[in-house]
Amino acid sequence: MKKKVLGGVMLLVLVMVLSGCDGTITKFAKGDIKDDFCGVHINYQYCKCAFHNEYCEAIGMSKSAAKSYVNDEYAKWVDEQKEKFKENCILGGGITSGNKCKHCDADQVVQDNKCVDMDKADFVPDGPLNTDCSINEDEFEQDWRKYSDFDDRIEFSSRSWEVQQNFNVYEKIIALEVENFELERDMELDREMRLALREYKTALVANIRANLLKAMTRLAYITYTTVKSGIGTADTYSKVLTSTSGLEKITSALKVLQASTPSSSGLAVDTSETSGKVKSIGLNAALEAVENLGDPTAIVKKIVEDSVNAVLPSADITPEEIAILADQHTTNELIDQILAENYDENAGRLEKINENEAMIEKLLVEATEWESKEKERIKWSLINSCKNEMERYEE
Repeated sequence: MKKKVLGGVMLLVLVMVLSGCDGTITKFAKGDIKDDFCGVHINYQYCKCAFHNEYCEAIGMSKSAAKSYVNDEYAKWVDEQKEKFKENCILGGGITSGNKCKHCDADQVVQDNKCVDMDKADFVPDGPLNTDCSINEDEFEQDWRKYSDFDDRIEFSSRSWEVQQNFNVYEKIIALEVENFELERDMELDREMRLALREYKTALVANIRANLLKAMTRLAYITYTTVKSGIGTADTYSKVLTSTSGLEKITSALKVLQASTPSSSGLAVDTSETSGKVKSIGLNAALEAVENLGDPTAIVKKIVEDSVNAVLPSADITPEEIAILADQHTTNELIDQILAENYDENAGRLEKINENEAMIEKLLVEATEWESKEKERIKWSLINSCKNEMERYEE
């Protein structure tokens, strides 16, 4: 408990220093490996193994190997904290010396990492500015964003109007990107199910039992997995699976297969870190989350691969039963009707994707315009701040 209290005092002192207390000096204090690092910045099981010889089997390490690993990771973390300490010191108007941070007195400024009296200091503007407060265009082009409100440490409500509008536009873009992901996934699912349905029809007509069962298994597996994932694309195809009247073996086997298909297949899109999240988690994080959705075609491919290994249980049907299926699914043109319906649905999906892509292009132009306005705002803000600071030196 004592260590935690001292840690709180150190944190309080650091906050006071970084808040600009004149002449205050503080020294970097690394966090305790057990209290501040283990279980917070590293899985607690590694620490339990390293220090108590527990959970070693769970992580697949010996006690000595775990201790070496924990110490190495702790050293990296401490180095990162040191760098942050120095960065925050400089950002807070302080100067650094080793592991120490000092803030100058109110009548002093920082020059060459030293505290210099205002009346003895030369005016040197901060940032991408020339000595006459004009913009250094090359430096500004390279660094302007770090002076802007695109910094994700800033709360959305505290950002500039320009950045807020940029984020609002990206909210729309990301929502459209996610919608297109789902549409492309559904089109690929339907393509795979159409292939299975055509194979099924061919096997029915040719009375090839092995191919028929293989195609039906593939169709059923993808259909049931899709339904369990909460995706409506399989509704059309389920008509084939639910119209096997008079064939108890097939009906029973399909029920067993339905129960054995996975409820979580990777088909469902997790939008918890995408749509509507730009304002709360930041633009970069939200855009990265969209990238992490993956390739919709690859996701469907994995489901199809799984369907190859699925087995339609206890479906040892006779040629007579195949004839019944052929009558039910081909004579009344059920399969042809389903394929026609699906083509219409996918035509609508493709049209929607194209509409969304066109809208995304327009929104990207709008987002760029708001970014340019933020860039101009920063430019004039730097110039005005520089002129005000210059006047202080001339007084």
